[in-house]
Amino acid sequence: MDEMTWLTNELERSRAGFDWGIRQVPGHRLALPPPAGLGEWPAIRHVHHLAWYERQIALPGMRIWQGAPAIEPPDEDAAWAADQAAFELESGLQSLAAVRAEEVELLKKLGPDAWAATRETGWGNVPLKWLISKTYQHTAEHTNDALRIALFWDSFTADMAAEPEDQPNG
Repeated sequence: MDEMTWLTNELERSRAGFDWGIRQVPGHRLALPPPAGLGEWPAIRHVHHLAWYERQIALPGMRIWQGAPAIEPPDEDAAWAADQAAFELESGLQSLAAVRAEEVELLKKLGPDAWAATRETGWGNVPLKWLISKTYQHTAEHTNDALRIALFWDSFTADMAAEPEDQPNG
């Protein structure tokens, strides 16, 4: 299997891996800030961020190889503030799956000639291979974040409870 086919396939597998990983977080913890040491974002924010990033940055970046201009993405924090109260896990994961499907179809249309071709992007003048690799890395990063929250929440909470409070002198 050639590298482009492998990495294109990994986009779908890594999306499915993120989906599985985020579902390991108990539902009652999805919107809660994690204990110190497990990041600043609640698990549900990782879903929103990944879906937003794919729609606003990754996919438009890939479209540059189809001749689309580079665009400045909207403010993600503002998008989260607007969406946070009504944002749901299932709709967020469906949105992520839909945009990934668009990305995979776009890559199939571009074909292997585009793989090494460079274009000016938000990350500088990079080849398509770099952009796809970055997308894959970004998914792995947030899968790691989700699984850390799922797996280590209780131990981080227990560690915090076991630490003595600072006592005032005197």
